[in-house]
Order: sequence, then structure tokens, then C-alpha cells
Amino acid sequence: MGVGRALRGRPGPAARRAYLDRVVARLFPARSQLAQEYGAALAQRNAALRRVQLGLSSRDALEPWTERLAALGQLTAGLAHELRNPLGSIRTSAELLRRNVPVENEIATEMAANIVDEVDRTNSLVTRFLDFAKPQSLRTKPTELGTFLDGVVARFRRSHPQATVITNYSPDVPLVSIDAEWMERVLDNLLTNAAQASPDGATITVKTQLADNGAEFAVIDRGSGIAPKDLESVFNPFFTTKPDGTGLGLAIVSKIVSEHGGRVAVESSPGEGTVVRVWLPC
Repeated sequence: MGVGRALRGRPGPAARRAYLDRVVARLFPARSQLAQEYGAALAQRNAALRRVQLGLSSRDALEPWTERLAALGQLTAGLAHELRNPLGSIRTSAELLRRNVPVENEIATEMAANIVDEVDRTNSLVTRFLDFAKPQSLRTKPTELGTFLDGVVARFRRSHPQATVITNYSPDVPLVSIDAEWMERVLDNLLTNAAQASPDGATITVKTQLADNGAEFAVIDRGSGIAPKDLESVFNPFFTTKPDGTGLGLAIVSKIVSEHGGRVAVESSPGEGTVVRVWLPC
């Protein structure tokens, strides 16, 4: 079959992206199972942490789930590294095709360029995958939470001028021990999600308060909300309801907060908005 005939009725970018995603899924059919196992282990670890904080069990109860998460992280990293090998071969082949087809063969040239673009997109996903999987070396120091949040919010406002972000801080919140670089990724991700779920100009609130002998900050939006059936899955790797989402943003958020000894909770109603609460020990 000729190239022109094969590409008659050429698919658009979304269809090409979906096709490449199916290829990735076939290369690694364990991806979905891995995501489910990680989500289950994370939920059990957070439940154990909650029991420790309430004085219902000792910190030893955290060890099995912490070890399980570490093991799943190592497996995830191995899968991500394996995925890069076939992607590299696909990209190299596409580049060779693009350089060797006649200039007048516009269809083949476009096809090769599309392959390169989609491989680069998938490689970007793999990079985020590795960020999620690798152990994080935290450099924590006592930090005034309101001052830290103000800095992140100011940078977010500059990069998202269409978003309206207001702050409401409790004066009673004590210092928290955080790695500012990693925790900025948490807040930036939550603000980005809130902005994407909200119409332009809608208000997003960042609020702090004392909670359970610790400090809590919350990101509140009045956007589209999350369906009840999806709430239990939002922190699972690869789970997303966005057409172009990777499903790793909230998984990375939960992992960073967990490694700070904290927890994340989501409350949402479709059509009314979402509240994401991040609790940190003081």
C-alpha cells in the first residue's frame, strides 16, 4: 500500500496521540496494574499515618507500606527506562525517514515530523514518570508557611494572568519543616489544576489553618468539580480526566507530601468546585 493511500483521511493530532498511547500500553500492559497497586499502597500508608497521628498505633505501622511504596517506585523507574529504548529507536527511524524522502513527498515528510513530535511528547511523560518514581532527597528547614505560599502564588500569577488567586492565612500557623523547592511543585500543580478547572477570572483561594496538631494549606476553586466515582482514583498514577493529561501531577503531589510526613485530601462536588487540603506536621 502506498504512503498516499495509507494516509488518506489522515488523523488529527488527538488521534495520533491516542494511537501512540495505545502503543505504549501494549509495550507495558502492567502499567495499569502498577498504578492500581501504587494507589492502594498509598491509601493504606496514609490511613496508617492517620492512625499514628491519632495515637491509635505506633510509627512501626507505617514501615510495611513505606517499603511497599519504595519497591513499587523502583519497579516504575525500571519500566520507564525500558520504555525509552524503543522510543529512541522510533525517533531515530523517523528522523532518517524525514531526511531521506524526497522534499516533494509532503505526506511522508509530515508523517515523519508527526512521529518525532509524538515521541518527544511521550519522552516528556517518561521524564515525569521518573520524577515520580525516584526517591527524593529532601532538604528541609523551618519555614513560615504564609511567606512561602505568597512567593509561589506571586510567580503563579505572573505566569497565569487570567487566574485570580486570593489568600487567606491564619496567624496562628507555626513554622513547618519543608523542602521549599519540592513543596513549590505541590502548590504550583494544585494551582494549575484549579485554574484549568475554572473559567477565566474565577477566584482561586489559598488558605491556611491549624489542623490536627499540624498546619494545613488548602487550594479552593469554584470550577467544574470531580465526579464522585473519580475521587478515589485522583492520586493514582496515570489516572486523568483531561484529554491531554498525563495522570502524574497529583500522584507526584501526594508522593512529595507523603515524604514530608504529611497527607493530601480532596473534597469536590461536580459543578461546585474542589478543595485540596495539604496537611503537614509542625
